[in-house]
Amino acid sequence: MTLKADMLTDLDDVFFDTDEFAYSATYTPSGGEAATITYIEEETDPAIMEDIPPGDAKIIIIKASDVSSPERGDTVTIGSDTWYLVRNLGGGSAAGTWRLVLTRSERRRL
Repeated sequence: MTLKADMLTDLDDVFFDTDEFAYSATYTPSGGEAATITYIEEETDPAIMEDIPPGDAKIIIIKASDVSSPERGDTVTIGSDTWYLVRNLGGGSAAGTWRLVLTRSERRRL
């Protein structure tokens, strides 16, 4: 097995295990069908190396195998709160994950 294959296996078996680091949510693509996904929440924004302020915005990491092409306007329901995807920071099938910026404010999704 290659290192890349080992890392992708670890994504499922360790990092995206809800008994370990991950949480469950419902992902709904704009105009599409809702699906249950797992995500990891980031504590800091690596672009500025500062804590993400609590409340209105958050960055999550999801598996690329769960969502093939996340786009602005998609929603993520966490508990009873709806979050709006405002920016895809990158990733994809080669990386195994996507990094997404979400906001609770519906006005910012436009």
